[in-house]
Amino acid sequence: MPAKTLPFRRRALLLAALAITLALVLIAAYALTRDDETGGDRTKVTLFMGYVPSVQFAPVYVAAQRGYFADEGIAITFENSLNEADGVERIANNNLQFGLISGEQVVLARAKERPVVYVFEWFHRFPVGVVSPARLNITQPEDLAGRVVGVPGPQGASYIGLRALLNAAGLTEDDLGELRSIGFAAPENICEDKVEASVVYIVNEPLTIEQQCTEVNVIEVSDYATLVSNGVVTNEQTIRDKPDLVRGMVRAVQRGITDTIADPDAAFEIAVTHYVKDLPKDQYDTQRQVLLNSVKLWHSDALGLTNPEAWVVTQDILIEAGLLTAPLDDLAACYNMDFLPEQP
Repeated sequence: MPAKTLPFRRRALLLAALAITLALVLIAAYALTRDDETGGDRTKVTLFMGYVPSVQFAPVYVAAQRGYFADEGIAITFENSLNEADGVERIANNNLQFGLISGEQVVLARAKERPVVYVFEWFHRFPVGVVSPARLNITQPEDLAGRVVGVPGPQGASYIGLRALLNAAGLTEDDLGELRSIGFAAPENICEDKVEASVVYIVNEPLTIEQQCTEVNVIEVSDYATLVSNGVVTNEQTIRDKPDLVRGMVRAVQRGITDTIADPDAAFEIAVTHYVKDLPKDQYDTQRQVLLNSVKLWHSDALGLTNPEAWVVTQDILIEAGLLTAPLDDLAACYNMDFLPEQP
């Protein structure tokens, strides 16, 4: 009897050991899966940003490097893309939860019943303007009459900014000598005299033109119209299901902007050391100025707070430009300022 019992016991012990090993493997696999989904104890978030890695994004780099996202339980990743429309659609579908998106794109998306929501104003002043060689003496919107003006294309923040300037001067596109789509090649077109003026992002392109060929004049849209600028955008599902995540993202971004405004030199060093590593050193002085120009546009007595009137003006310009057929039923649904920290 004992001789027969021993093999049975061995088999039982072997089966028990296998069962325990399998259980441990499954537990480990589950833990790894959870870690992959949440970044350990943190929630993984990809922040969509237009353009390419640049010192213009220094505030979010500062927030990441100084642990402000981590303080909110967020494991942050940055995704840059020149296709803003794709970012808007992915946020609307909840494939992404957050992006830095221009305000007019939010209005246009809401008109198509896409549930995107603007929760933090990044640029307090609209970052678009019209640049021209100083010798042409184009210093106000009225001076654009009869001129050949370049624009990236008949859509987006650049085009809306131009329409706002023309509207401020009582002009239309027909009053221009020509409106020419030139893509994002304003410096080449100005320096080669292919256009007399061009719509640009004012923080960097006028600097480039002055370095390459000529002194310039810049007409800033924000001096003539209050439009909605770029901001942090999320979607209705994230607001409904994860309000603390939205609040944490907003708080981290605000801290990053505050630090960058207070110490742009430190922010620049963080950007070029950790995120814009391929920036040539001979471009450092220029890009420092780009950052300082950006700081002027971010600065506000109430960081992150959007102006409801700016949404009305932006909607009106979109309708006047033929990009929006009618006013939204609920324009205020485009933005939600409930997640802003209390102002000091």
